[in-house]
Amino acid sequence: MVTPIRISLLTLISALLLPLSVEAQDRQGHYMHIDYLQIEPNEEDDFLQHLSSTFVSIQEARKESDNIENWYVYRVTYPGTQNSFYNYVVVTISQSLSGFEDVPDQFLEDFSKGEGQRMTESYRKYLSPNHSELWKIRNSVLQSDHFSPSRYIVMNYMNVGLGYEYEYQMFEDEIARPLHEERMERDQMKGWELHELIMPRGIDYGYNFSTIDYFDNLEDIEFGFTDELIRHTHPDTNINDFFDNIYRTRDLVKSEVWELIQAL
Repeated sequence: MVTPIRISLLTLISALLLPLSVEAQDRQGHYMHIDYLQIEPNEEDDFLQHLSSTFVSIQEARKESDNIENWYVYRVTYPGTQNSFYNYVVVTISQSLSGFEDVPDQFLEDFSKGEGQRMTESYRKYLSPNHSELWKIRNSVLQSDHFSPSRYIVMNYMNVGLGYEYEYQMFEDEIARPLHEERMERDQMKGWELHELIMPRGIDYGYNFSTIDYFDNLEDIEFGFTDELIRHTHPDTNINDFFDNIYRTRDLVKSEVWELIQAL
């Protein structure tokens, strides 16, 4: 017997035929590059100073040349593990993967030789990551069509089992997204996105999908998928079946809270 939470072929076809909202078209299909940084306590003040004095100018040059669309720096306020090896995260959005290549070449011509050399040295000193990831934004919905980065984001890392990738994405698109949209209507959330990991990847890496929840207030983070919210958004859904489908298709590896430090 097919439960109400199951995704029907008719629902899938309807979702593909319906036009996306303006909000979804803004970032869906674009690429996200994440650098994970470990800034030592004795260097943190200098790092934050360079953010405004040097790094913003670099990213403005990259943005003006259409290599990137957005650039954000977050402090990892609540890490997902007790022994995290990074405390800052740099997130860059681009329409193309080529926007993440040869970064110095994207800004050096906008500055004098001496200034460009100084900026490059500072860039390599503070923004050389422990590791980096490339993601594709598979779904995106924002509270406003004029996107303004929220103060907090919750980064949820998911491990989706082999063969469940398509079903998991359909669940996020057709079931979870309307729930997030209702939370936005209640002004409990500013946005939501679904990402698929491009590189690195593989069974040993630990996760292959992620979602980002955007919040302006820390107190709103606790408002998740409550029974009331599910029944309001999907009246015919069996609550037990709802959560069974979530747990069957993916494992939540970790969730972290990041606080915005700089945005462009």
